[in-house]
Amino acid sequence: MKNHKCIYCLQMKHEKDFNKEHVVPQMMGKYENGYVLSDFQVCQECNSYFSINVENIIALDSYEAFLRMQFRNTPMSDGRKLQGNRIRLIGDENIFKGVPFIVITDKDNPYRVRFESEPMVGIVNDVERQEYNYYTIDDLPEATEEVISKMKIAPSPIVNTGISKDDLDRVLIEKGYLKNSCYSYTEMSVADVFKEPDFTTKISFKIDSIMRRVCAKTVFNYLCYLNGKEFVLDSNFDNIRKYIRYGTWSEQLWFRYSKGPVSSVVMPNDTSHVVGYMWFPEDGQWILCGCLTWYGDLTYIFKLGETQKSLEKYNFLDSTKMACFNNVNRTIIVDDSVHVYGGRTSEIK
Repeated sequence: MKNHKCIYCLQMKHEKDFNKEHVVPQMMGKYENGYVLSDFQVCQECNSYFSINVENIIALDSYEAFLRMQFRNTPMSDGRKLQGNRIRLIGDENIFKGVPFIVITDKDNPYRVRFESEPMVGIVNDVERQEYNYYTIDDLPEATEEVISKMKIAPSPIVNTGISKDDLDRVLIEKGYLKNSCYSYTEMSVADVFKEPDFTTKISFKIDSIMRRVCAKTVFNYLCYLNGKEFVLDSNFDNIRKYIRYGTWSEQLWFRYSKGPVSSVVMPNDTSHVVGYMWFPEDGQWILCGCLTWYGDLTYIFKLGETQKSLEKYNFLDSTKMACFNNVNRTIIVDDSVHVYGGRTSEIK
């Protein structure tokens, strides 16, 4: 048996130390004739590292996780909860304004998810607009005369989104909301007060190094799948390689984000993934930059590496490929053209 070099750690290892690496992480979908690196390209150690320390971390804790819950081609099991470290969904109108929600997978729901409010107590803030200030039971402030005056004229002065009544009563008395027992309230849930079937939420999320590395690895895998192991072992890709494997950032790299897919690609439907690479002019030469769109929604563009091709050789650029992963029928189609990125790189690093 021979030794082989891993495309990520660059170590020479025995054949038995290599296994399969899916180009697109399986957590994002499974496809007919899916792309796999299986020719001694990614070692077991790197494969396990990515699974445990990169992919699993964002699987239920990212904007992409929220999309995954709704649009993955094989629905997730019921009861999986979206974590709140990288993404938060908060009500944005009427009684729901300010209410944080937990997103839970639910195959019986047409959107595959349901929203449950976190345990909070709402104290009326604007009677006419039916808006409340929401607090956890530990963060409820002392009552003021202004607040009490609003409560006295509100049809539903206090709403409870999941706190036990005994616990809430105790804190309301301690904080002066039921002062001297001269004021009482009837327990009301949000559902009791708000009768409309729909409401608006505001989504706040952050994109960190872990999410960027998942994207970069997916495109780098695709680059290897198309062009072969020796192509991606070139030292021009060492900066992105180190970032993917070790999280080591180089000032030579850049990332950019945008909503929706790149305009040069026609997706088979609105929830497809797009994985590919493009040319981009930088410092007098053409470089390769990666492109990845998850579920047709959020696109990442980033530098892969230099090519030493001068800008004058525009007519001699090789074609680049964009693969569309259909999350409805689980097929893959490839757009083979000369894709050139026309955006800017200054937005984000």
